[in-house]
Amino acid sequence: MIQGRRIGVFAAMSLDGYLATTDDGLDWLSKVERPDEDYGYAAFSQRVVGYVVGRRTYEVVTALCDGEFPHAGRWPIYVVTTQAAGMAPVEGVTFGPLEGFAGWVGQHVPPTSHEEVVWCDGGGQLIAALSEAVDEWTLSIVPTLLGSGIPLFPEGRPPTDLALRGAMSHESGLVQVRYDRI
Repeated sequence: MIQGRRIGVFAAMSLDGYLATTDDGLDWLSKVERPDEDYGYAAFSQRVVGYVVGRRTYEVVTALCDGEFPHAGRWPIYVVTTQAAGMAPVEGVTFGPLEGFAGWVGQHVPPTSHEEVVWCDGGGQLIAALSEAVDEWTLSIVPTLLGSGIPLFPEGRPPTDLALRGAMSHESGLVQVRYDRI
């Protein structure tokens, strides 16, 4: 926990542990898209009270959504970047270095209950940097092997013990697991 706030990861990855291809591609996720299935996203997002994302993920998602960041206005947002001065201002979005995140959470996100979370969303470097603070991991494993790409778990993270909270398989072949930090 960071100052009484639970941090949660909700991410999709390939079976071999990649978040995206080396060119930030996400087309492989369409393999499991179903019109009537959100894989728990709606329920998870109801528990979110704040959002932290890496600059590269922020830029990729913004580009995919025709220049609009889809979560703007939903929650307080912190984009981790060392290039904050060069980012275009967006209402409700704070740009800053990782070192400023804990202070930002203390100012912008109320203390969380056991189920509320600050969503830590990609990429692998940000998740690795915050991994010791992550309280819950919801990982959707897509049945594909990318062979290379942007890893969810880059080397150099400290070991972390987890307890299984649940697992569910879906008709699409996606398997979702949820772990809590011990």
